[in-house]
Amino acid sequence: MLIIRKMSIGIVVFVLFTQLTFGQDEMFSLIRKINVDHLGTVGQIDGCEFSKDNYFIIASDNHATAKIYIRQTGEFVNQVKHIQMNNTIFMKAGKMNAVGYSFDRKYFYTGINDEGLKVWDARTYTLVHHFAPGKSVDCADFSPDNKWLATAADNEVWIYSLPDFKKVHTYAHDLGEVNNLDFSYDGKYLVSCAGHGKKGDMRLINVSDWSVIHRGVIGGSAKRVYFSPDAKLYAVGSRGQFCRIVDTKTGATVKELVHGGNVLSLPGDDPDENAAIEALKWSADGQYLFTGSIIDGIMRVWRRDDWSMIGYVQAQQANRQIEYIDVSSDNEVIVGGDEGVLYHYTFTPPKLLKRFAQEPDGMVCLEAENYDTSLRQGGHRWAVISESDAAGGKCLQALPNDGVEKDAKFAEYDPLKDSPKLDYRINFTRAGNYHVWIRAKGNISDNSVHVGIDGKAVSSSDKIEFGPSTSNYVWSKATKDKQGAFISISSIGFHTINVWMDEDGTKLDKILLTSDAGYDPSNVNGGKGPRGSIRKTPDATVE
Repeated sequence: MLIIRKMSIGIVVFVLFTQLTFGQDEMFSLIRKINVDHLGTVGQIDGCEFSKDNYFIIASDNHATAKIYIRQTGEFVNQVKHIQMNNTIFMKAGKMNAVGYSFDRKYFYTGINDEGLKVWDARTYTLVHHFAPGKSVDCADFSPDNKWLATAADNEVWIYSLPDFKKVHTYAHDLGEVNNLDFSYDGKYLVSCAGHGKKGDMRLINVSDWSVIHRGVIGGSAKRVYFSPDAKLYAVGSRGQFCRIVDTKTGATVKELVHGGNVLSLPGDDPDENAAIEALKWSADGQYLFTGSIIDGIMRVWRRDDWSMIGYVQAQQANRQIEYIDVSSDNEVIVGGDEGVLYHYTFTPPKLLKRFAQEPDGMVCLEAENYDTSLRQGGHRWAVISESDAAGGKCLQALPNDGVEKDAKFAEYDPLKDSPKLDYRINFTRAGNYHVWIRAKGNISDNSVHVGIDGKAVSSSDKIEFGPSTSNYVWSKATKDKQGAFISISSIGFHTINVWMDEDGTKLDKILLTSDAGYDPSNVNGGKGPRGSIRKTPDATVE
């Protein structure tokens, strides 16, 4: 159903009810689209946030204007102009990166380069204070306890007390202008990031005395930073097409999330010589991280448990960049970017299953359809089908079967070009090398898959092929490289085994890992192999 409502001021709000299904569950449902910038793709949205009580949405356009909408209906309420301008072409002077509400919804702020930060009365829409005039302000944040306001001012962070708005502290970054900052949900920490070109840095600050807890350097201008809700981690989006996950306590890097895709801006968009992860935000429970695109308009979803990319949604037009993501306390998501349109979704978190337990003899046997995640990519998917000769009567088939083969570049973190991916989360109690077997069926052009680990392709276990057969399932550990497939488990503990399509049409029934070089699963259970490993809370004895 498509509903078009014309508002009294001429703003058109599009409400589209549809399901966008990627991955294990129907994670995203589009509530509405709001045309925030009247110039569309000649304009853009550089900032958008929910008010902390989830009542309003504030969003910026490319003309130094912040607009307020009612979250539940998308109805336009009011607007303020940080500076007076009405540009008809793309102009950086009109980009408003800093918008947001105080936790008590008494104030909201707007910030813009060379024009400082303005704090507005949220009831009367009148100006309360103008901070750092003449300074570049790409970000600001109120603390959750309503005691502090922090704002960027060129390469510095200025902190003010509330409600008197007195400056209490200043600190500087070494590697460029401050691009983003965030108070932790418990109010104990402040993190900020800065950078220019190929270098960036972060500062973690103790709010109790404004001392620096640790500093970090990143190989690209750091563009966006946010704490997880439990404040144990923070995520930093950067130039160089990656997002770094950092341990708050130690400052150590936990993971770097690689992003693949288009990096060339379209004519009329914000020109960018080095595409960055401009947008990111945690889900309400902190178990998932949303990140913006390179320049492909795709919002990605990462599972914190194993940092696997488990879903995505087209949240701006293709070949346009996502500039901002925000998540409400009840898991609604708004996305703004170079399309000039705000996308508003509900997010339904997928169910997190228990991990597979390794067998006492070290073997792991996986029923293909018992996956943690099945991620559609590159126009293909793994579909569950019924087959009487499959173990358990079901298997997976890579569809559509239209003659596609992906021998290379099947795991580049580009959901438009990669192969469809399966995840199996496992608790390994033994490290070492494991022979990789698959039980599968298909003709001569439908008979191979890739197996990797923790989101990475592995050259010793890719291109696993089996003798072509359309009538019988067969076991194989042979590869197109004429060697037996094996994978190395470098450490005990939690790992995720991944399976990507090599040739579409392949029917996959089982995946088996064993350290026993002489083991042949075709000799077990009438050729169906051992029973599938079970999922349980990881309590096995570690050897």
